[in-house]
Order: sequence, then structure tokens, then C-alpha cells
Amino acid sequence: MEPKKPDDIFARRREIEAPLDRNRYTALRRLVTDPGNRLVVCFGGGSSIGLGANVALVQILEELDLKGQVSQIWGTSAGAIVGGCWASGTLPKKMLPLVKAAHRSVDVCWLRLVFSIFLRPFGYPLPEGLIKGRGIAALIDEGLRVKTFEDCAIQFRCIAVTEDGQPQRTVLRQGALLPAIYSSMTLPGIFMSHGPLPGQDCCYFDGGIVEKTPLVSPISEHLRSGDPRKLLLLATHFGSHGHLLAGRSFIHRFFQTVDSLGELAWPYQLAEARNYPNVALALLDPQIKVSNVLDLSLVESHYLQAKEVFSNALQNARLALLLGSK
Repeated sequence: MEPKKPDDIFARRREIEAPLDRNRYTALRRLVTDPGNRLVVCFGGGSSIGLGANVALVQILEELDLKGQVSQIWGTSAGAIVGGCWASGTLPKKMLPLVKAAHRSVDVCWLRLVFSIFLRPFGYPLPEGLIKGRGIAALIDEGLRVKTFEDCAIQFRCIAVTEDGQPQRTVLRQGALLPAIYSSMTLPGIFMSHGPLPGQDCCYFDGGIVEKTPLVSPISEHLRSGDPRKLLLLATHFGSHGHLLAGRSFIHRFFQTVDSLGELAWPYQLAEARNYPNVALALLDPQIKVSNVLDLSLVESHYLQAKEVFSNALQNARLALLLGSK
């Protein structure tokens, strides 16, 4: 489906947000309720698109009363925010206002940056990031009904990379939720680190650099567990087709560079995931096209566009195509 322009989307809000007809999703229900299948939901990273679109998938699964069938939730970056909140028990009607408020919570430390540049010739260090992240962290914390991985209603995992000179993929799965989720979305050079996770010496950064959409990691954990059931992955991915215009600001250009690096690894990760036996992958990408994926004021538009695309893709007539796509 060709993505609609934002103005068209808002004009059709009532149609998009109308209650779903459950009779159109009986194939999906049969698939996820089959005792021989194990459903894992994986939320990909993608800045403002990832925030809005991942909430849209949560809304659809809640409307169809399928949350009880989810064995595990994974997330990277923006997907870690939405996935962590949902795993903690937060409903989408609470999540959407929080992610819409994100653009008012970006605390760029311009004064410190200018001050450090002015004093750089005298040995004053540049800041490690442009965004303090305190406002974003406060919003995430507000969206968490419980505060630790262990207390989540559904098992939750998020992807990050180590800051040790040899960045390695790390699956965060225990302890406090907020610092782990924040670490999963902390782009180095953009967001300031809030320090090592409690009880650890190492800092972590944005997992999108190594696994923008969790696929290989949840499959690996499933295989290690020895669970004989077929693994059904319902995943979101937000590809770089969203970048129509060259970035003009430093932050935008930096983000596009990092995002492009993540996208280079994506075809190999996708091929690997599809080649595992006893694994079925339903991959959702709304293919939202915007000039600036960092524009958090567009989150609601992204939510509506993704809800329309996802709700169509998961219907009976299209589900087989979704599962069979390469």
C-alpha cells in the first residue's frame, strides 16, 4: 500500500481508529493460539517513526486481545521504549500521549556546547553528547508501570552495544528497566550517557548499530532454551527508505550515518533469520517516507499511518503473504 500523506491520514483518523473487525483476523488468532507455536514480538528502532509505529502494533494486538499469547517482548532503541513500557503493563492509550510529548522533552545543551567550543583551544573538553536526555528518561520512567525486568508482566529483552572500544551486541534482561532502555536508545555523540548500569562497570549505547530489529538474538535465545515449539516472530522494521532528503543539521546527518550502518547489516540478519528451521517471521514495515526521521512532532502521524498498514497486513487474506515474503 502506498503510504498516505499526513494530511490525508488525519482526515481519515476516525476510519483508521475504528474498532477492528475480529473476523478479519481469525488466521492470526489461530496462528498465535496454536499450542505448537511460541509468539515473540520484536520492536525495531527508528526514532520518531519507531515510536509511533510500534505503538500502533501494540494497539492492534491489544484490540485483538492477543497480548496474553505473547511469550516474550524484544526491543531496540525506540522499540525498547515501546516494548519495555508494554511489557511492564502500560496500555497504548497511555503510551501514545507520552511519545507525542517527546518532542517537548529534548533538552539540547547548546550553552555548554558553545562554551566548550569557545574554550577548546585552552584544553576544555567537548561534551560527550548534545542532548542531556533527562526529559526523555523522565517520560520513559512515567510509562513504566514496574521498574525492573523481573517484575514485567511479560519477559522483556532489549539490545545495546558495549562502550569498551570493541562494541559488542549485548542483551539486557535483568535489573532496572529505565537505565537499560535508555542505554538501548543512546546514540553516542548525540545523547549523553547516564553512566554504567547499576552494578556494572561498562556503559552501553544504541543497539541499532548492531541489531536494529531484534531477530537473531531472540532466535538464538529460543534455540538455547530447547523449547520444541515453533518460534513465531512478529517484528517491526523501519528501513532507510524514510530518508528522502539529505540531512542539513549535524544531528540529522550523524543519525543518518549511524542508521545507514545498521541498514548495511540488515539484509544479512534477515536472511539468517529466515534460514533457521522451525522459525516463522512476520515482518511489518510501514515504509513511511519523511524528510527528517528525528522530527518527533510527527509521531502521531506515524502512528496512524502504521496502524493502517499493519492492520491491513495482518488480515486473513494477507497474512500468508506476510509470512511468506522474503
